[in-house]
Amino acid sequence: MRSTAGVPISDAGVVDPAQPGPGYRKLARNSAVAAGAVGVNGLLSAAILALCAKFGQTAEIAAYTVMTSALAFVLIALSGGSAMLYLNGTEDQRALVRSQWALVIVPGLLLGALVAGGFYALRGYSGTALAAAGVVVLGNGLAQLQIADFNRRTRFLASAVLMCASKAASLVLVLCGVPLTLALATAGLAQLVAGELVLGRDGSLRHVRPRTLTLRRAFAAYRSGRQLFGFALGELYVARFATLVLSLLATPAVMGSFGAVAVAYQAIGGVVLSALQVPMVARARSRLGLEHARHPASFAVAVALVCAVPMAAAVAWLAPWLTGTLLSLPHRAAAGWLALFMLALPFVSVTRALMYNWIGDGHYSRATKAMALLAALLTLAAGFGVVRFGPMGAAGATAAAEMAALAVILLFEWRRRVGRPSAEALSATG
Repeated sequence: MRSTAGVPISDAGVVDPAQPGPGYRKLARNSAVAAGAVGVNGLLSAAILALCAKFGQTAEIAAYTVMTSALAFVLIALSGGSAMLYLNGTEDQRALVRSQWALVIVPGLLLGALVAGGFYALRGYSGTALAAAGVVVLGNGLAQLQIADFNRRTRFLASAVLMCASKAASLVLVLCGVPLTLALATAGLAQLVAGELVLGRDGSLRHVRPRTLTLRRAFAAYRSGRQLFGFALGELYVARFATLVLSLLATPAVMGSFGAVAVAYQAIGGVVLSALQVPMVARARSRLGLEHARHPASFAVAVALVCAVPMAAAVAWLAPWLTGTLLSLPHRAAAGWLALFMLALPFVSVTRALMYNWIGDGHYSRATKAMALLAALLTLAAGFGVVRFGPMGAAGATAAAEMAALAVILLFEWRRRVGRPSAEALSATG
C-alpha cells in the first residue's frame, strides 16, 4: 500500500504466495546454521582478544573498545531499525533504506568517527588504531545490509560461512603479528567484497544508483521505519539499563566482574536471537509473496525453547566453574549473577520469538509496544533491585522484567485470539 506521496505506509497485508516455501525441517536446519554461526563467531572473537592480550596489544584493545562503544550509539541513533526494515520490508522500502545509508548514515558514521577519534586521540589513544576501529564499525554497519540480503534470500549457510571466514582471517592476521584493529578492518572489508561477489546482481551495493539517491527518499525511510527505530532503541535500553544504573552505585572492581557476566549473557542471548531470525524471515517472505511459509507462531517459540533451555541449564550448572576457574573473577557472588541471567534466558527467548513473529508479519507497531512495555517493567524492577541488592538485583531485575513482560504479552495474545472469532462473526452478520 502506498500513500499519495508515493511512500509505503503499510505492508501488513498478506500477498498470494508465488512459490512453495520451506518445510519445518529446513527452517529448523537454517535456525541451527544461523545460531551456530553466531556461536562460532563469538568463540573466534574471544580467541582473538585473548591472543591480543597475550601479545601485549592492550593499546589496540583499548582503542577498539572505546571507538566501537562510542560509534554504537551513533549507529543506533542514525540507523535504528533500518536493517530490520531492509530485511522485512517491501522492495520500495528497501530502496529507501539504501538512500538513507548512502546519504545520512555513512556520512554520519564518518563524522562520528572523526569526532570520537579526535577526542580519544587527545586522551592518549593510538590514532592509527582509532582510525582502523572506525573502519571496522563502518564495515560492520554495511555488513548488516549484506547479511540482510543473504537472509532475505534464505542463504543462511553462505552468510554463516562468510561471517566465520572473516573472523578466522582476522585470527590468522593477528597470529601473523598484524595489529588487532587493522586485522579486523582488513578482514571486514574483504568480507564485504566477497559477499557482493557471492550475491552477484542481488548485492545491496550493486543496487545503489546515484540518480535514485535523494534526501527525500532517505527521510521517507525514517518515516517508514520509525516503529522499528523504536524497537531497536528499546532493545538497546533493555540490554544496557540495569548495567548503567549499577555503574552509578558500584565500584569499578564490582563493575568489572559484573560486566564480564553481562557480556557472556548477551553473547549467549545473541545465539538464540540469530536462530529466531529464520522463522521471522520466512513469515516476511510469505507476507511479501516470495514464498508460502504458513508455519504457526508456535514454531518460533519452539525454536526459542530448544535453543535457550539447554544452554541456560548448562551455563547455570557450570556458573561456579565459569566465573571462578575460567574467568577468574574475584567476586564469588558472580556465579549467582550468571545463574539469575540464565533464569531470564528462556523468557527472553520466548518474548523475542513473539516479537519477531509480529515483525515478520508486518505488525511493527505491536512489536514496538511490547518492547516499550518490557522497558517500562525493567525500569521499575532495576530502580528497586539495583539500589537494594546491587549486582544481584540487576540480574534479578532483568529476570523479573522478562517474566512479567511475557505474562502480559501472552495475556494480550490470548485476548486477541479469543476476540477474533467474535469480530469475524459480527462482520459476517453485518
